[in-house]
Parts: sequence; structure tokens; C-alpha cells
Amino acid sequence: MSDTDDSSGTGGQEYVLGRDYLASVRLNLQHYLWVQETGYHVHPSITLKPGMEVMEVATGTAIWSLDLATKHPDIRFLATDYSLDQAPPPEFLPRNVELAEWDLLDGGVPEEYIGRFDVVHVRLMMCVIKNNDPSSVVEKLVKILKPGGYLQWGEMDHTTHRMEHALPNMTSESFEQAVNFPSTLGRKDKRMNQSWVSTLSSRFQAVGLFPIADVHAFRNKSHLSFYTDAAFLVWNEWREGMSASDKETYGGILGKAKREREEQRKGLALNMEIRTVVGMK
Repeated sequence: MSDTDDSSGTGGQEYVLGRDYLASVRLNLQHYLWVQETGYHVHPSITLKPGMEVMEVATGTAIWSLDLATKHPDIRFLATDYSLDQAPPPEFLPRNVELAEWDLLDGGVPEEYIGRFDVVHVRLMMCVIKNNDPSSVVEKLVKILKPGGYLQWGEMDHTTHRMEHALPNMTSESFEQAVNFPSTLGRKDKRMNQSWVSTLSSRFQAVGLFPIADVHAFRNKSHLSFYTDAAFLVWNEWREGMSASDKETYGGILGKAKREREEQRKGLALNMEIRTVVGMK
């Protein structure tokens, strides 16, 4: 197996997370926690104006676009993803939201997208980017921006993760194993290497975007329990896509981690920086 193969550590799965109803609930929870934590859908450096066109890339459930569409009925939103299985049917969408399939990673840039959008938003690609290099994705997103348009990218920076304990005498050995095990798969699956997140601002500048913002901070402790609940859902989704041997190993680790956390009344939590990078074309 080539050391550039991107799927051997996750059982040959192209997408390492789930697309069922639990995965959709998890995505929506992460979205609302994100907005509550940062205080915005769109970074304050970006002003949305009537007549703009906005693309949401890697939309998942389309929740980001749907939230904004109700607040900005005079702006058109195009929500795209490789798969639209988690998004609502078109009949349930407001008139200013459209869905479209777009294979951002391996496909080309559709002609009708080039130079079209005032704002492009992308978030949570950390389990998708291949070979620890988002350069080709950034280049494609720049192509679809109008001159003067904004690219906003939000990520969780796993390289900054740390354990939080409600009380100093709490132990977290199994919990830490649950957090760290997916990263050990980086030797097999290059998507598990996520050190690229901290380089986003320089990647923007490398393709000619003017740097507007690079904001990163750890989460507020009042939300940590909810983030950690979502993390357990993510880990279960990861496990389903792992090879048989890794799946069995990780299942045992997760079971111990859940018991450890429950025995300590959920006083164990995972924290990491949330990062938002904005560039202007």
C-alpha cells in the first residue's frame, strides 16, 4: 500500500464520518455550539449586502446557509457538498437557498462558479483534507470568488487539544486514549494528520488572498461538556469506518472512556482551539 494512500486506516472509506440521522444531529449541534462560541455566522470583517451571492462549501446539513437565509432573504445562498444526503429536500428550503453536488476534492471547478461569489464559507474539513495539504482546495475556492470577495474557513485545531478536569484529582487515562487513537492512524490515513489547520492563513496568502483575520481561541468551559458529547459521536462514526482490527481495538478504548467519564459525572472534557481564517481576493 502506498504511503500516500488516504483510506487504508479507515477501512477503505472515502468519507471517514457518518451520514445517518445521528451524524446530522451531531453536525447541527456542532454548528450551534460554534455560533454560540464565536458569536457569528459570518466574521465581523465581512458585511453581507442585498444582492450578494454566497456559497457554502462542504455544507453537510446546510444548516449554516439555512440560518443565514432567513436573516438575509435578499441574498442568494448556494450550499454544495460531495453528497447531499444530510441536507433537507429542495421542497423544504427557503426560496433563496439552492443545493448542488460538487466534488471539491477530486472534481474540477464548474465554469458557472468561476468568479461568481461574494462570500465563500467552508468549515470542518479536518477529516477530509488529504496528505495534510489544503492547497488545491484553497486554489479552487479562490477561483469561485469575485474580485474583492471573501473566503471564510473555520476549523477545530486538533493539534492544540488538551484535557479539562472539573476537579484536580480526576483521572483521564482511558479518555485520553480515546482522543489520541484516531491520530495514530495518520501513518495509514493521511487525513488523520491535521497540522495543516494552523497554516491556513499562510496558505491563503500563497494564492494571493489579502489576510483579513486569523482568530483562534480555546472554547469556553461552559460548553465543554456539550462539545465532548459531540466528540463521542464523532469517535463512534470514525470507528465504523476503521479497518476490522482497529475497529475492535477502538471499541474497547471507547467503552472504557465512556465509563471513566460517567463515573466522574462527566467531569472530563476535551478542549481545543476554534480557528477562523478570512482572506479577501
